[in-house]
Amino acid sequence: MTSTPQWQIDRVREYYLATTAKSYLDGWAKGSLGFHFGLADESTRSHEQSLLATNEYLAGRAKITAGTRILDAGCGVGGSSLYLAQSLGARAVGVSLVQEQIAVARELARERGLQEVVAFECVDMLDTPFPARSFDVVWNIESLCHVVDAGAYFAHVLELLDDGGRFACIDLCRAESCDEATERLVTEGWALAPLRTPAAVVSALNEAGFVEVEHVDLTARAMLSAQALKAAASQRLLTLRAERAFAGKEEPLYEAHCRAALAMVEGMESGQTAVSHFLAVRPPR
Repeated sequence: MTSTPQWQIDRVREYYLATTAKSYLDGWAKGSLGFHFGLADESTRSHEQSLLATNEYLAGRAKITAGTRILDAGCGVGGSSLYLAQSLGARAVGVSLVQEQIAVARELARERGLQEVVAFECVDMLDTPFPARSFDVVWNIESLCHVVDAGAYFAHVLELLDDGGRFACIDLCRAESCDEATERLVTEGWALAPLRTPAAVVSALNEAGFVEVEHVDLTARAMLSAQALKAAASQRLLTLRAERAFAGKEEPLYEAHCRAALAMVEGMESGQTAVSHFLAVRPPR
């Protein structure tokens, strides 16, 4: 079984240690605990509502109901897992490379009385200890983009899913025309693997053995959230510059995080980057 390279594990951990509390929880996630883009339509009235709508959209596409067994791969502090258990009656296991995120997620589950239906483990999503057929759905929201070897990951997901199980994902992608400078800012600032085109993800899912593979471009629905991210990142950069000028305080990793946000949004505006949904089914063995 292929696991995540140690250099990428270290990179992801360092990134989220610098940003989980200070950026995501302090400013972005709100009550949804989501570390991702929100989805909006004419009925959306708030940023937090758009983040919850991302969970609602993917849960609907994955046909999650009471008792559905879910692996929340790259769970952050457990926002999706907690939502799926509390709102839909699902059973979820969330995994993250970052022990500090797992500690927060476990405490949130305890506070909400969900310990019996939600569990969190500090585990590499490419190399989990779970038996074959353990899950009905493997769920990724903006976490596949951290995976260096998508083919190896999809092969592992195929084993974890029961027959007829669904891989449900929302991820960050690039267009064929994405320029190198934009992609480098995004991937270096957010500790991502090289961005993939939607066609490359679809091809990798097919090659792994999935069937009924679907792709939906969600960029338009994510644009209000993108504008909120652009405003927040711009303000953070101004604060960082002031701190550097007056106090000599340097935070290169956090500054790169903010610059990645601006590059991603500018890419979405110009058609170079995208927010994409993928759905695929595990065929009978």
